[in-house]
Amino acid sequence: MSIFFIIFISIFYIVGFAVLGSGISSLNQANAAKDWPKTVGSIQDVQFITDNDSDGTTYEVKAKYLYRIQGISYEGDNISFGYNAGSGLVAHKQIYDKLKSAKKIEVRFNPDKPSQSTLSYGATRSHFIMLAFGTTWLLFVTGFTVLFFLFGQNDTGLLSRLTVLE
Repeated sequence: MSIFFIIFISIFYIVGFAVLGSGISSLNQANAAKDWPKTVGSIQDVQFITDNDSDGTTYEVKAKYLYRIQGISYEGDNISFGYNAGSGLVAHKQIYDKLKSAKKIEVRFNPDKPSQSTLSYGATRSHFIMLAFGTTWLLFVTGFTVLFFLFGQNDTGLLSRLTVLE
């Protein structure tokens, strides 16, 4: 294999492992938040963001909330670890509708770092998308690497079984 190909394909492996690692890390945080202590918070602002570009339309909910831990006020904006913009209008609209009508909300906070908080916990569709994308990406890159390697090889099996009579 050429050094150019190794460098080239390494970039794709790095991207794949970064996406997969980010998905796993986010999923771990989301699962850890299940056991975090809870407090009551108040919604300060909720926005429904629509972004149109050449790739299509994505939607996202942005929320700001306040909560207090041992007399100290904190502001949070994390709805769920791993939550991000996506094309599913209905799913994002349901989140928005639920939060926009809320005055008080349950906030989970990291007992070791109370400024870290979230409104929801556990695995979500976003986690599964990240994990599926990262895994698919790495499988594709691995398959491409194997194909590149095989195309560069001589077919010694064919050659050894080729019988020339004259």
